[in-house]
Amino acid sequence: MVHHIGTLEIKTERLWLRRFTQTDLDDYFVWTGSPKMSRFIMEKPYKDIKEARDGLTGIINSYSHMDYYMWGIVFQGELIGFCCGNEINEEIRSICIGYGIKEQYWNRGIVTEATKALIDYFFQMGFHRIFSYHNPLNPASGRVMVKSGMTFEGRIRGGSRLAGEICDCLQYSILREDWLNAREK
Repeated sequence: MVHHIGTLEIKTERLWLRRFTQTDLDDYFVWTGSPKMSRFIMEKPYKDIKEARDGLTGIINSYSHMDYYMWGIVFQGELIGFCCGNEINEEIRSICIGYGIKEQYWNRGIVTEATKALIDYFFQMGFHRIFSYHNPLNPASGRVMVKSGMTFEGRIRGGSRLAGEICDCLQYSILREDWLNAREK
């Protein structure tokens, strides 16, 4: 059984994963309004700051639900992106990890560090399976998943919606037993 605890603060060696606040709006709009970044995440880019404000308000309001998981990623004092857990299946105790950061921070191991922290967080809560998937046009995201201990499962044809469009995705996962075995080494 999963014991939901909601979005609690997580600190890693370089990162601070925390809840979003209304004061994050300008930074939030940098990536949620970016067509380049949104092609790799599920949503279409926000057209303007009002749409971003509405989206951010929705996130903040959802923190009242104990099964809602959405963090802002803070690196060197700057909010640079997000990471989350969604697509929860209580029956098989699975959750999907998603993420995105500002382009100038790509390829620095930041998302891998955040993903590993979420994997620890979710397995400690009682999840059995953690998975993630990415747009085939974004192989860097697949490398994050592998570096985080996930195993490639396959191509899911028409299995995702990225940037608002239905597309294929490449899926990876890690099971609790894999995580426990890796921790023992």
